[in-house]
Amino acid sequence: MSDTEDRDDRDFDVLEDDQNTSDAPSTDKDDDFDYLKEIEAIEAQERELEEQRQKKKAELDKLRAEHAKEEHKRSVQRKREMKERKKEAEWLGEPFDDDVETVPVQKKKSKKGIAAIVIIILIAIGASSGYAYKMQMDKKTVADFEQKVASFQSEKLDGRDFGTHQSYFTDFMKECQDAIDAGDLKQITELNKQWSEVENTYTTVANGKTSLDAFVSGMDQALSTYSITDTYKKNYETLKKDAEKAQKDCDYEKVSDFQKQLDALATNLKADNMKEIQNLKNDISSTDLDKDYVSSDDQKKLDAYSKKVDQYTKEEDYAQAINTLNSWKKEVASIKKSIEQQKAEEQARAESEAAAKRAAESRAAESRAAESRAAESKAAETKKNQTSETKNNSNSNNNNSSSNGSSSGYVLPNSSSSYLSASDVKNLSSYQLMIARNEIYARHGRKFNDSELQAYFNSKSWYKGTVNPEDFSTSVFNDYEIQNIELIQSYE
Repeated sequence: MSDTEDRDDRDFDVLEDDQNTSDAPSTDKDDDFDYLKEIEAIEAQERELEEQRQKKKAELDKLRAEHAKEEHKRSVQRKREMKERKKEAEWLGEPFDDDVETVPVQKKKSKKGIAAIVIIILIAIGASSGYAYKMQMDKKTVADFEQKVASFQSEKLDGRDFGTHQSYFTDFMKECQDAIDAGDLKQITELNKQWSEVENTYTTVANGKTSLDAFVSGMDQALSTYSITDTYKKNYETLKKDAEKAQKDCDYEKVSDFQKQLDALATNLKADNMKEIQNLKNDISSTDLDKDYVSSDDQKKLDAYSKKVDQYTKEEDYAQAINTLNSWKKEVASIKKSIEQQKAEEQARAESEAAAKRAAESRAAESRAAESRAAESKAAETKKNQTSETKNNSNSNNNNSSSNGSSSGYVLPNSSSSYLSASDVKNLSSYQLMIARNEIYARHGRKFNDSELQAYFNSKSWYKGTVNPEDFSTSVFNDYEIQNIELIQSYE
């Protein structure tokens, strides 16, 4: 009996040691643990506990088997002893007292105690394991939530300004951080329920902000193809200022209204730009350029401008089209000015040459007139052999003629006041005859189509050209002039 009890006590001590070992709390001194590693640690602990349970179960089964075997031996021994005692009592004639029944009762009581202790130990081990597991899971829940908040903060909120919506996210993040710091699982659960709403709000605000940011950054580009006047520039700057304010406040709901205003501005700009383009084309086409004076290089420049304007207009790049048209217009004006200067220089040269020619012709005419006077003088000398009266009259006439011709610049000074004779014209050259005949016309102010003839008479002090050739009438001639013209023509 004492041997069995001693064995049971040793078994109980072993179980207590195992219980103390299994009840030893497993703590993690590192608060900032990696929850994935912690899960692995928990799973390893569970496996270890299970292994301990199986080991303890095997040990108990082994103990039970040993107890059963030992009990069987003791039972056999007791039966043998009782049988011997019974034989001895029968031999001695004494009554047989079967007190061995108390042994099984004590043995049964000892087994129940051991079983109860084992159950208590197992329950304690399970409770300790369950508590440790719950603590680890709670810690993991906080860690997961903290990771979720940190990810949302770093990936979606940091570095971004949501204007009037910023406080919504800031307040929510603060609530989350407070719950994490307090380890408030109930509050974390409630915040997790709100998370989808926050995510949806963030998506709406972020998309709206993106749309508004894109609108503001694209405003300049949207009107870059138009030529903007001061009036449109003022309207555009007002619109841009309103859009930038909405961007700062993250007032993304105004994007649609801003887009309508920008589209209207672009439509009006296009109409005005097209009108300006047409006006510039009209100005260029109305500039008259003398093609005879436009060089091939200048014509290539003008053609290049025309092609560029057509290309920019087709591409709806109205700003470039207008700039090109203005350059084209300046080039046309420059070419026209150059042509006018060239023509002026040519006219000046022509007038200079004409003046030089007139001077030369005048000198030639004067020379011919001098020759004519010399010839007349010679003819007058010849007439000295005539009768004295005739001779004197002839000399007198010749002297008067020479004197008048020299003083007035006439070839035949008396052609409009007396009849000419053959002797007056027969010694004149064809040029002198032509001048003498036109002298009769020139006396009456007739102008001449022949530039040389006109230049000749312009050099005479007595000539006053007032009547155009087409307006001149021969009815102004007297009888002397009519007959003298016929005489001169007969010798021409």
